[in-house]
Amino acid sequence: MTRLPPLNALRVFEVAARHLSFTRAAAELHVTHGAVSRQITALEEHLQAPLFKRGSRSLQLTTDGRRLERAVSAAFDTLRTAAAQITPQPDSVLRVSAPPTLSMWWLIPRMIALHHAHPQLRIELSTGTAPADFEGDPYDAAIRRIAGVPKGLVAERFLDGRSIPVCSPAYRREQRLRSVSDLARATLVMTRSEPLAWDDWLRLHHVRREPLATVLEFEQLYFAVQAALDSLGVALVPAALVAAEVSRGRLHALSQPEGRMLPTYALLSPRVSAKREAIHTLGEWLKSAA
Repeated sequence: MTRLPPLNALRVFEVAARHLSFTRAAAELHVTHGAVSRQITALEEHLQAPLFKRGSRSLQLTTDGRRLERAVSAAFDTLRTAAAQITPQPDSVLRVSAPPTLSMWWLIPRMIALHHAHPQLRIELSTGTAPADFEGDPYDAAIRRIAGVPKGLVAERFLDGRSIPVCSPAYRREQRLRSVSDLARATLVMTRSEPLAWDDWLRLHHVRREPLATVLEFEQLYFAVQAALDSLGVALVPAALVAAEVSRGRLHALSQPEGRMLPTYALLSPRVSAKREAIHTLGEWLKSAA
């Protein structure tokens, strides 16, 4: 009978294969890059086969690596399911992480409706924008703005995440912003959380900025929305999050969402969770509320 590889090495391999990065695997496992590399090397020596193609800037699975990744992922999912069935029932609180802007402008105003629809569902909301990490962070589900589904996670998409430029009526009058091309001279409100968003949008719409045009920068999207409301400039924000402010006339939209409906906001969760039923209930409600 073939001797099983060390379980710790298999665990490290599962994480590294999911991320296709030893660095991100080390961060998730709270070990050093060297420790991950040593475990993978030991596993390859045990199996007498290379599992990764190592490039200068990339990491890819070999054919044997892909075969092992499928088997190891399925095995760990089975173990997680068994552990969830054995573990005593969790408390009734569903811990959810969501971006601060979505929380403030979209989710919190609707939470009374969620309570009326599902009074048994208790939500503990925290804010975050980093990629969902269910190994290291204390939440059961995470709402994130995504284009593709992160590997190893379940995603329930519920809200259009495409962005539009918005500003206050007063700023639009003052700057005489009549078309998208006028954004070449407007003050643009940028965020450190999405530093390339404006560059990508302007390039898509063939707008070339004037050399001396002003830029304001804030840490989070929430502050950018407030800056637009306060007539400081034009912010680029997901249309769904400011739809109420646009309909009230507090913000003017300078264009409409274009192209395929990407990115989208989605409720992300691990494939195996003791709170799967509650997560599904929340996901269905989010879709109905959008």
